[in-house]
Amino acid sequence: MKFYGCLESIENFGFVFLLMFVIVIGASLVMSVANAEKDKVEIGADVSAKINVGKSGTQANASGNESAQVEENVSSSSGAKPQEEYHESTEAESHEHLKIAYEKLSADSDNTFTVQTERHLYKPGDGVKIEGTIWSGLIAAVGGINTVSIQVADNNGNIAYNGIEHVSNGEYSATFELPPDTKNGAYTLQAKADVNADVLNSLTLKMQTGLDSTTKFVVVSPNAWEVKAGGKDFEVSVESSSDASDLKFDEQAKKLSLSVQGESGTTGVTDITIPKSLLSGDLTVMIDGQVMSQNDVIETADTQDDTTLEINYHHSSHVIDVVGTNAAPEFPVSTVIITVAVGSVIILGSFGKGLNKKSK
Repeated sequence: MKFYGCLESIENFGFVFLLMFVIVIGASLVMSVANAEKDKVEIGADVSAKINVGKSGTQANASGNESAQVEENVSSSSGAKPQEEYHESTEAESHEHLKIAYEKLSADSDNTFTVQTERHLYKPGDGVKIEGTIWSGLIAAVGGINTVSIQVADNNGNIAYNGIEHVSNGEYSATFELPPDTKNGAYTLQAKADVNADVLNSLTLKMQTGLDSTTKFVVVSPNAWEVKAGGKDFEVSVESSSDASDLKFDEQAKKLSLSVQGESGTTGVTDITIPKSLLSGDLTVMIDGQVMSQNDVIETADTQDDTTLEINYHHSSHVIDVVGTNAAPEFPVSTVIITVAVGSVIILGSFGKGLNKKSK
């Protein structure tokens, strides 16, 4: 009996030693993973800082020329939206390098009548916000402008919207909703000041042509792309006026890439909605390895779960990269903790059963 009691004490001591060994190993593993995650974030933040410095600096000539072409082609349709009204945000991150609206156009003696939409790309069922301004000198020259006629039509001449809006302090606006069955394609928006025919005939040709303005936007149905990262499946939504292909995600570089192609001499626009569980933090958008101009990228939505970016460019073949500072972790700390805990319970349970059998 004494021998058995001594043996039982040795087994109990071994049991306690094994328990302590499992706890120490588990704690070390958790700390290692946590430190690895911390290093990832610090490295990613450093890379982002270097990229963002380039944003405010001089870019390569090719990128600069491309930005100038985009600016020239889409400036008449650059939309503006007040942050509090149009920026869909529920507690989201601070994307300090991304604008949430296009620059608002203001009429002057050179551009007497402006019109723009808040975005350049819409999905069927979306609401379209239109706004514009009229130069005070033009209003005085025609004896006042009280209303503006607005018409939106597709490439086949089918009318999507027709309305008359009031002018107040030289500004006007309109909102309409695209039907769910709206056809994909380019749409032309024309705004024209309503002026008495007698007054119109008395104006110079230059002043007559300054009484209306046009812009374009595109309607594209969403396309869901599946991305695998960290052992999970993520859905990235892409709408593009270009031929979009080859969506990839690089976990180590924290980078989402997409190829776009279109007819040279035209402009393209792509909207991409990225789950924050896949890529988040301070986002930087690049085209062909060059950081894009802030005027060519806006953040159209920033919710608790997703971020949506609208990206404008001059067509040819391009690779667009969205680089973040946080990406889907391959081995989350929580998973390691759960694995260690479950393993410890199984081991301790097995040894406990063995001791109980011997004590009987």
